This record gives sequence, C-alpha cells and structure tokens, in this order.
Amino acid sequence: MNNSEAFRAAVRACAKVILGNDTSPYEPALEILGFASGGHPVDDGDEADTGLVSVFGELTDWAELRPEEADQAEALMVTAAREWLAVESDQGAEARYFNRWQYDILGCERRSTHSDRS
Repeated sequence: MNNSEAFRAAVRACAKVILGNDTSPYEPALEILGFASGGHPVDDGDEADTGLVSVFGELTDWAELRPEEADQAEALMVTAAREWLAVESDQGAEARYFNRWQYDILGCERRSTHSDRS
C-alpha cells in the first residue's frame, strides 16, 4: 500500500467513526489532520491529502476558536465525512467536493492562478 492509499484508508476509517458515533466528531476530524503531519505523509500527487486537511482543519479550527458555534461546526464535520465517503475514488467528484467545501462552504480565499505583473 502506498502513502496515498494508506492516507485514504485512514481518512475513510475516521469518516466512518464520525458517522457511526453519537459522540462529538471533533476527535476523529482532528485525527485526519494528524495523518498528514505524522503517520501518513502524502507527496505522490494525490490532492486528497491537502484538500481533506484543509476541510477538516477549517472545521476543527472553527469549533476551537468559536466554541459558541461548535455544534454548527461539528454538524458540518458529519456532513463533510458523509459526502467524502460518497465521492471518494472519483477524481472529478473529489475535485468538486474540495472546491465546494473550501470555497463555497468554508469561505477560504481562492488563490490566483496568474501573476499580476504589468
């Protein structure tokens, strides 16, 4: 199993825990962040590592930094996990998932793809 496959398997397991528990999804969402920085570094061109870390990182930060909104952030963690399991392994669907979650739902700033040189 290569790094990308191991990372995806670990994320899949966390997503299933998020969906299968009546407890907070915060800890398994936080584990996803740990995979990228610890046990499952991915640098083989798979966009899932940076995309999933971005999505779940924003959601866990939201819960931490605005505790009064933690319930809302956690509800979105469950939705993000459910949607990831539905699109995983379809490259086009994954790209749409990351785009929607990062920019439309979480409001991350889009990076410019061209230089502003005159």
